[in-house]
Amino acid sequence: MKKGPWKVLTFFFLALIVCGGTALAPFVSAQDSQGQSRLSNDYQKALEIVRQNYVVELDQETLTKAAIQGMLKSLDPHSDYMDRKAFQEFNEKQHSQYFGIGSTIGTRNRATYVLEPFKDSPASRAGLRYGDQIVSVNGQDTTAWSSDRVRNLLLGPRGTEVTVTVKRLGAAQPITSTITRDGIWLPSIPNYYIVKPGIGYIGLTRNFQATTSEEMTNALAALREKGAESIILDLRGNGGGYLEQAIRVADKLLQRGQTIVSVRGRPGRGFDQDALAEIGATENFPLVILTDRMSASASEIVAGAIQDHDRGLIIGEPTFGKGLVQRIFPIQSSQGALTLTIAHYYTPSGRLIQRDYSNGSLFDYYARRTSSGDTTPPRKTSDERKTDLGRTVYGGGGIEPDIRINSSDFFSPDNLTPLQIKLSQGVFLFVRDLVSGQIAAHPQFKLNGLEYDHKLKPNEFTVTDDVLKSFREFAAKFYKENPDYEVTPKMIEENLAWIRARIRYETMTAAYGTDKAQQSMSDLDLQLQRAITEMPSAAELSARSWRRNTATSRTGQK
Repeated sequence: MKKGPWKVLTFFFLALIVCGGTALAPFVSAQDSQGQSRLSNDYQKALEIVRQNYVVELDQETLTKAAIQGMLKSLDPHSDYMDRKAFQEFNEKQHSQYFGIGSTIGTRNRATYVLEPFKDSPASRAGLRYGDQIVSVNGQDTTAWSSDRVRNLLLGPRGTEVTVTVKRLGAAQPITSTITRDGIWLPSIPNYYIVKPGIGYIGLTRNFQATTSEEMTNALAALREKGAESIILDLRGNGGGYLEQAIRVADKLLQRGQTIVSVRGRPGRGFDQDALAEIGATENFPLVILTDRMSASASEIVAGAIQDHDRGLIIGEPTFGKGLVQRIFPIQSSQGALTLTIAHYYTPSGRLIQRDYSNGSLFDYYARRTSSGDTTPPRKTSDERKTDLGRTVYGGGGIEPDIRINSSDFFSPDNLTPLQIKLSQGVFLFVRDLVSGQIAAHPQFKLNGLEYDHKLKPNEFTVTDDVLKSFREFAAKFYKENPDYEVTPKMIEENLAWIRARIRYETMTAAYGTDKAQQSMSDLDLQLQRAITEMPSAAELSARSWRRNTATSRTGQK
């Protein structure tokens, strides 16, 4: 197969090919046209009956959207319909930005708070801080709103204004700011650093976007300059993105000529393509890739290529298992778009990593796969393949890691237990008091806003027993006033180690941002720590693979 036009292929949790809305027209026969006419008449008749007789009034746009989505969801979990707003947001995310005020917000104890204003964003320029409660947007009372509802008001076109009122602890009156929305830059790699002497960490934890390859090049160069001789590439939580960018990332890690991914579609449609490493890595270095149950699509392409070529070790959890390729069909009349499955993609060994979706609901397909606590053993299926060095791998259910370590990451709400979710409400509000100087016993924790580009130092914001004592006092009052959480003093005592770590993480977030906070807590990341200890094994594997591929390249073998 010839190498195809990969620049028109994209992934955004799905694999996507962008094209015009009339691309299917040549495939419609006269007989099909007559059938479509009859179906169209039946649909119009049914639509009118529903609109005229249903118990409440419904508009045509809502019904049509539901009908299209119902049709597509009967095909597979990833074919879908995006309305105008969803399609616009999709396009913005693919270009590594969106338009708004530039701040992470979240719901805590039934209210919406600022969690992190981004560097150089309108929110940071307006002086918003961690812990500010958003009580009004454009004059609308938002005190009881969810963060999703508030977020919809904060987003908007570049150059437009939004008026935000917050309550800040220590301030006598609410603070109102008129903020001009702007483009917000969201890099694919929000953080990279030397995690241990000689070992570099690259957090490619956001989607593969238009700038990912360039970001990867810069991160690798910066880490090598700092002495990194081996690399940990973190793909946890990365749900996909541009396929072209995934291929470029893999190209930097594999040897020239090695297969990265293959696409196979319906016969006669011309979708079959193979992508090879065109430039390839100039030198071999030990490599470990971290994955979890949210690593999907383009992330699985990179992880699958690395595993099949024995280029490095995969450590963590089995990936999502998304191996369907969609094409985007823009719909001019609604300014929305269809995403329709037109092919499968395969790893270099020939694995189709798509999970079975023929049985069960969409809830089962998504929620059960993405829920925490999955302790099922590695699967054994009929789709058995071999890596370049003869190791056995399997298809049909994502990428099974070489070393499986279930997530202990307490940074993400997706990984918290029900009790930890309840405890985190009290921890957040306690830290809000702490960093605003409301707890007189700990003045060293008071902050005056977020410090960007901070160089971490050992033992910053250590949570002592005295701090825990203050938390107990705070929590006793808070959970008494909020009995629906059903948190008892005994539960707090049994979870003090987790609470101590969570308090420090929240404080580091308030002081330096989420990425620095996660970096400061890396010693509690069991998957990352295992990657560090397994680096010698990764070095041995990649050296064997490098020698094998170099030898076969010289002899012209395949």
